[in-house]
Amino acid sequence: MKLIIVAIITFVGVHASAQVASLQLKNGWMYSADSGMITGAFLTIQNRSPQPDTIIAAIAECAEHTEIHTTVRNEDGTMGMRPIPELIVPSRGSLVLKPRSLHIMLYHLRKTLRPGDRCILFLRSKRHGTLKTELIVRR
Repeated sequence: MKLIIVAIITFVGVHASAQVASLQLKNGWMYSADSGMITGAFLTIQNRSPQPDTIIAAIAECAEHTEIHTTVRNEDGTMGMRPIPELIVPSRGSLVLKPRSLHIMLYHLRKTLRPGDRCILFLRSKRHGTLKTELIVRR
């Protein structure tokens, strides 16, 4: 009986860690900015799962508020940004958040961040729960 319980616990543990590893956050970085200001954060979200996933929220330890944004062309031809409710990460694919495209906006920084500083970012996924990554301040 003990052997069966150990086998089940091992299977559940391996299955859970395989699911967590199926969505990975890579190459996170952000622009430098002064305390109280706004900045952008960027990264690659890789999905190894055969199902798409959806990022529904972002939280950064270094900011009071965050939003998922996209860059759009306004009617007058200028470029602008607008919040969006979610990001769809394709199955067995990647979604790249980059300047002048999809990105995370960080509002009201809690402290001044300069190149080399770091900030922890959490993304909430519908399928994989909360994921954590580190953003490195570049410029």
